Amino acid sequence: MPAGFPPWRTVYGWFRRWIEKGLFESLMPALARRQRRRCGRRPDPRLAIIDTQTVKCIGVRGPRGYDGAKKLVGRKRVALVDAEGHVLALAVVPANVQDRDTLPALGADKQAWPSLRPALLDGAFIGRALQKWCNLRGMRHRVV
Repeated sequence: MPAGFPPWRTVYGWFRRWIEKGLFESLMPALARRQRRRCGRRPDPRLAIIDTQTVKCIGVRGPRGYDGAKKLVGRKRVALVDAEGHVLALAVVPANVQDRDTLPALGADKQAWPSLRPALLDGAFIGRALQKWCNLRGMRHRVV
């Protein structure tokens, strides 16, 4: 352990308290707005880019599944980023969930960004679920 750090139980205790209070969920939008201003952009983004990434993991905690396309057992990260690549929302689902069915996991986080209008997604998101998700949030979508 590096010098000057408190015992790991103390650090873990504070981390758990912050998670329970939702500290990181409230910091993420503020951090993204600050990064956008630093890059010379408006604080509220207009364009959303949504994609997934399957990650191999062991079955210690949390749900996991088998992604047949990637041939991996693990979890799938669903990321909503702006044009600069700043993370606006992030969700984790089991890997066996199809890409088009991962959008509801971003539902609550997207509400923090009412300025988002167009969304760019890849071909795996085509379906009624995409159309419904975008309509409920007042967004246009383009599959690229």
